[in-house]
Amino acid sequence: MISYRQRVAEIERRLGRRRLVFFGTRGMDAQPLLALAPFAEIFSQIAPFDAVSVQETCLETLKKRRVDLDRYSIDLDPSPAVHQLRQGLLRAFSRPAAVLPYRPCAVLASACFTRSNMVEYLGVFHEKQACFEHKPWIETQLAAAGVRVLPWAYYADDDLLLIREAAEIGPLVLRANRSDGGAGLTLIEHPSQLGEQWPAHGDGFLAAAPFLAPSLPLNVNACVFPGGQVTLHAPSVQLIGIPLCTTRRFGYCGNDFAKVAELDPPLLAEIETITVVTGRWLAQQGYLGAFGIDAIVHDGTIYLVEVNPRFQGSSVHAAQLGRELERPDLFLDHIAAFLGLPPPDPMPLADIARRQPPAAHVVVHNNTGRRLSYKPPATRSDELRANLLPRVDIKVDPDATFFDALFPRAVTGDGFTLHGDVEQEIRTMLPAD
Repeated sequence: MISYRQRVAEIERRLGRRRLVFFGTRGMDAQPLLALAPFAEIFSQIAPFDAVSVQETCLETLKKRRVDLDRYSIDLDPSPAVHQLRQGLLRAFSRPAAVLPYRPCAVLASACFTRSNMVEYLGVFHEKQACFEHKPWIETQLAAAGVRVLPWAYYADDDLLLIREAAEIGPLVLRANRSDGGAGLTLIEHPSQLGEQWPAHGDGFLAAAPFLAPSLPLNVNACVFPGGQVTLHAPSVQLIGIPLCTTRRFGYCGNDFAKVAELDPPLLAEIETITVVTGRWLAQQGYLGAFGIDAIVHDGTIYLVEVNPRFQGSSVHAAQLGRELERPDLFLDHIAAFLGLPPPDPMPLADIARRQPPAAHVVVHNNTGRRLSYKPPATRSDELRANLLPRVDIKVDPDATFFDALFPRAVTGDGFTLHGDVEQEIRTMLPAD
């Protein structure tokens, strides 16, 4: 069995004299890479890591603004700050380097290809990765491979009458074909809402599915290697649409890694099968590295909701929990997959759920509807730990992240509500009206 320390040593040998660079959405997500001696530099969009041992360039710091990551695209931002970040990438890649992307993008590709003699890219090309973010293609292909997916139906924009007929049968979820963090999804509880709650999209069609309630939302982190082997990491009950934390009905609000241990082993085994089949299919299509799946349990039946072809909001926490088990974590697995190292021995998902330390994190967004500086009230809970806190000189956009609250215990019973004491602790961190 490959231990955590053995994998670190193998990766360091393969990297040799190359500096390891992290290109991420949140600088804080680079924390697992501190174990690697070649780790030297971070380029991020929000939440700088501020680690003493590495250089860092963060758009948030340059612009004095924290954006809503679920709507912002760095590739569509012509600001001087993005130009400055690109110049930093070119400097970083002017000597031997390896770059690990949280999520591929054109900005990073523009630097990598012009310095391809110096940089090794530990990720999927962004245009290729974009194919795996087109949800209708992914779910129809996986359904053909035997995976039970949500019963999505696809409607042209001119099919409003057909969608209205579907909405008359019962509550309906409408979804754009590309969406992040709950943006691009809306709940239609009555046909009269169709006009005002049509998801923004440009594909000429969208998806609709019956709203299955009650349900339990689940998330799994995983990594696929070149041979199709899939390693599993940190299953969780996903936190969705909690009004205290987000304005979005299906907005992402964090993960409960403790609650998932209460699930029956046969249920976890079925989720494992779905994840492994998904990973093998991804490998057949040329995808490599970290990915995640979202699923729900409704009336005892598991449905795949979506595939995330990238690292996820839960990935840094998954890596920390994996290290506690002395296993190679998700970040190490991803790097190993691109460096041609063999996968570690598999561990059943039920064993991971049972053995991982009890933990949860709750992502709290700016629900005020206005851009403002974040300053926690002086009377906040002394016991509550939080990451991703913006500096006082940063303006936080509506729906952008305020902070990520950490708990050493379960925080939810159903994924859609918080335990009362948890909610009260989080309230002490919210800005005063």
